[in-house]
Amino acid sequence: MNVNSEIEALGQEAFAHLAPQAGLGSSFVKTRSWVKRDARRLHIVQRFDAEEADPVILKLVLRPEDPTEFNGILDAHHLAVQALKGQGDLHAPEILAEDRDLKACLMRFQPGETLRDLCQTRSDHSDALRATGRWLSAYHRGSFQEDRVFQPKYMARHMLHLVDQMQRGDRRIQGQRRFIKLAHQVQELVADHSDRPSKVAAKHGDFNCHNILIAPDRVAGFDFLPVSFTPVGYDIARILLSYALNGADLGAIPKGHVLPPEAISAFFEGYDLVGPDDPSVGFLLRIQILSDWNRMSDKKGVQNLIGFERLRVIARKAFA
Repeated sequence: MNVNSEIEALGQEAFAHLAPQAGLGSSFVKTRSWVKRDARRLHIVQRFDAEEADPVILKLVLRPEDPTEFNGILDAHHLAVQALKGQGDLHAPEILAEDRDLKACLMRFQPGETLRDLCQTRSDHSDALRATGRWLSAYHRGSFQEDRVFQPKYMARHMLHLVDQMQRGDRRIQGQRRFIKLAHQVQELVADHSDRPSKVAAKHGDFNCHNILIAPDRVAGFDFLPVSFTPVGYDIARILLSYALNGADLGAIPKGHVLPPEAISAFFEGYDLVGPDDPSVGFLLRIQILSDWNRMSDKKGVQNLIGFERLRVIARKAFA
């Protein structure tokens, strides 16, 4: 039996364990599987279907072995379900059963296409961006913690810490000299964005184009990271830069901007907790460019190379 077959079998064992807790009958069969494997993570996601019943999704985490992170992810997912209660068509997938020792959970299947897929198949992205903004606004509103003045100095210092690592030779990345120049340029933005009011809410943590499903009558976000409360600009910057990398017309981005104006307008027609002039949005969009630059430099493969070249184009526009 090869490794993938062993992982598949473990997934089906986890389903057999959790299905009775969820009140599911014996007629469910596995119809699809996805395995995610890298240096730190190994998990499997499987879809199970049955006649005259809604599909369900199993997630089983095999690595990291420490359950702490998985528990944090489950807690964040439960928080999102509560935050979005009563929001009509805006949801996080309902968890039907879970086993924290096994690091497995069973969720209700959510129909729809990811924002990335919609960007690949449609020329007009406005409706998808508007729906994405609506979902994130509802999530932040439902988990709102407090109004707080924005303090960009901490992330600016983190960029200088990365620069120090590079200059000492402890870290090497592609386009390092340009990265260092932009990291210093970020410091010049701190004063203009400091001590201005923003809002703090639960952070999704990995809100990218793959982690939202959009259907005509339903929008669902998923794959949360452990709960933390931060300025809302963190999630906004993450999804907007992810969209820029996956679907935006880079030629339509004006100098000094990260996205085409019509894309920003569409997103903020849906997202109404803060506007595009919120200090956390403008500053953290630039920080997200540098964070992705640092992260993507370690990855290989054709898709990553294409994404990295798009990122460099966006950086030239944003920091012009």
